[in-house]
Amino acid sequence: MLEKLKSLEYNSTLKRDDRLDFIRGVVMFFLVVVHIDFFSYYNLISWERIGVVTGAEGFVILSGIVLGMVNRRRIMEGDLKDGINRVINRSIQLYKISLFVIISIAILNLIPFLDASMAMTFTNRGSGEVYQLYPIYESDWKRIVANILLLKHGPHQFQVLGLYIVLLAFTPIAFFMFSIGRVKLFLSISWIIYFYNSANMLRPTEMQFEWAFPVLTWQLIFFHGLAVGFYKDKVLEFFATKLGKITIYIAFILFFAFLFFTYNNPHKEFPEWMRLGLISSNDFYHYYNLYFQKSTLGIGRLLNDVVALIVSYIILTKFWKPINFIFGWLFVPIGQASLYVFIWHIYFCVLIFNIPIFIDSKDIVINTLGHSLVFLGLWVLVKREFLFRFVPR
Repeated sequence: MLEKLKSLEYNSTLKRDDRLDFIRGVVMFFLVVVHIDFFSYYNLISWERIGVVTGAEGFVILSGIVLGMVNRRRIMEGDLKDGINRVINRSIQLYKISLFVIISIAILNLIPFLDASMAMTFTNRGSGEVYQLYPIYESDWKRIVANILLLKHGPHQFQVLGLYIVLLAFTPIAFFMFSIGRVKLFLSISWIIYFYNSANMLRPTEMQFEWAFPVLTWQLIFFHGLAVGFYKDKVLEFFATKLGKITIYIAFILFFAFLFFTYNNPHKEFPEWMRLGLISSNDFYHYYNLYFQKSTLGIGRLLNDVVALIVSYIILTKFWKPINFIFGWLFVPIGQASLYVFIWHIYFCVLIFNIPIFIDSKDIVINTLGHSLVFLGLWVLVKREFLFRFVPR
């Protein structure tokens, strides 16, 4: 099993794990579907349909894994300073990109025939309440500038990148701890912070992303992903042991248990055949709120994230050739340029809601076409390497 897990470990030119890039591509697809807020056939698999997990957790975990993989050799060969400098520069680069996106969306909204409100507001699907995510233009300009610089305004579809920027700023501490063999201590501290914040829910940065992704909570999955990537060889070796094989079997059992739970979601937008109804509505929401809250990363959701990653990675390893042949052309390039795709998808979100056929559309076929066009458009940008020199990947 270990040989099979390692056999596809690296792309020959990029030294990347194509299976992880495939998963990242699927995660980006889910994010695109969720962020373009109309209902299509794709929502039947993207709205917590493969367990109580979302693309946001996948984005954060996989970003940590890839970052750990990329920097391991450099740090373990004694070039810790270079590894830290690269991470800090990356954080600064993404901060600048965030400012550009925030400002450019506001400018686009000033164009008379263009409506960018879908990126400048957030609508609660349950209550219908609309939240203004950008400052009122008549407000004090100094406050506006300060809030933009502090990432307190911006598209809600872009929020998770703010979380990533902050986490990158603290990654040098993790790399230092890893380099001196204190990974268990570091991850223990991460758990302590997670549990403390579960009880107190602090949002120390007061940035916009903290309301959806509180940093003291979400740091847990990022830094554990970072450790998995950094010690990937040891992780694979563990799964080749007897205990590791048992862990895989347990992961599959739990995966289907979570699948059963989520298919009892009574959400009315799901067709009746996708709602088992074996768990009452009251019981479902009770357990969901207790163990599976997204913003607070309930313990059930954390476990589901872990087993979903293990199961998807094992399935891709077992059936890589046919899966890669059928879907790899689409998802692997997207996954290899996930940050690039994430940045561009904001503008595609605005564009699609300015095409008359998609405005306020209730037609599931039309909406599916819209989601397809956006994702294929992003794929074309990647394949054409459009502005690769300027937009980070």
